[in-house]
Amino acid sequence: MSDTSARRIAHIDMDAFFAAVEQLDHPCYRGKPVIVGGLGPRGVVSTASYEARQYGVRSAIPMSRARSLCPDGIYVEPRFERYREISQQVREILLFYTPLVEFVSLDEAFLDLTESERTLGPAEAGVAEIKRRVRDRTSLGCSIGLAPNRFLAKLASELRKPDGLVVIQPNEIQEILDPLPVGAIWGVGEVTERRLQGLGLRTIRDLREAPPELLVRELGAVGRTLHRLARGEDETPVVPGRETQSASREVTLSQDLYAEREIESALRPLARSVASELRQERLLAKVVRIKVRFGDFQTVTRQVSLVAPTDSAYLVEATAIDLLRRKVALEGRGVRLIGVGVERLSQARAQQLPLFDSEADSR
Repeated sequence: MSDTSARRIAHIDMDAFFAAVEQLDHPCYRGKPVIVGGLGPRGVVSTASYEARQYGVRSAIPMSRARSLCPDGIYVEPRFERYREISQQVREILLFYTPLVEFVSLDEAFLDLTESERTLGPAEAGVAEIKRRVRDRTSLGCSIGLAPNRFLAKLASELRKPDGLVVIQPNEIQEILDPLPVGAIWGVGEVTERRLQGLGLRTIRDLREAPPELLVRELGAVGRTLHRLARGEDETPVVPGRETQSASREVTLSQDLYAEREIESALRPLARSVASELRQERLLAKVVRIKVRFGDFQTVTRQVSLVAPTDSAYLVEATAIDLLRRKVALEGRGVRLIGVGVERLSQARAQQLPLFDSEADSR
């Protein structure tokens, strides 16, 4: 093990978060398969409740596939404003224990509790208390892993879902890792897993005992990284604030749009939603970008830097429309997906005054 084995890193993952919130807010959904995502024929599943997962429904599969697997499921559009509201409650709890919190998404975060042990006591007791406080505050469950590094902490949080708490001590690492399939390693997708299996490497122990030169020859630099992870080695630090690099919204349209006016109408609410998120998170954006995917799946992106950072819905929307009009050659081609994003985000020192009354009303 590396000299980072003394670290105490936790990973918290809210269980089936979007679906769990819907079940919380709609008692009649509880105990039933709930699927959250785009409801159009081209939509995809964002989150499936554990009841829905029993039917084989998983995130990222086409919504049409989910409906065939679970025809009696409850299908709902995501409510991001509500999810952010509860996510903020969880954030407040986590930041009580350490400022070293890396919020990966609305429902997932890493915490470095190494230094916090000096003032708050053992990390094991801390993560157990976090679970209780999250349940008391939000009425939702979460799974937590505690380990010497990020990789092991995330792996631990996956081992006993839902509502699990798994602690991996330094002397237990290989005992826990070795029997697991190579697909349990964070970042190993189906393609890489098949390649490893083709080399006769099915378990993490197989991977750990494989010649490093074989892995590098077959997988390049990724092979070297996987060999280190198979030994439980990961020196990646917890980086607070990493989640504030960008924000975006996109929608796959139920049918291709050809008229410029209709395409712009689909773009406008996405731009306003992104700007609303900026204001809620007290962030300003310096770059606005758009994404357009045509019916033949050709995808183009265009972006522009603003004169000054902003959280104005009017400016984000106007800039996105201008990019579409001036930088994208529609030429009568059908558009199947449209998106708006902002980048180069910074904390707002003070809330910007709205440019229009309607924008003030949306705050």
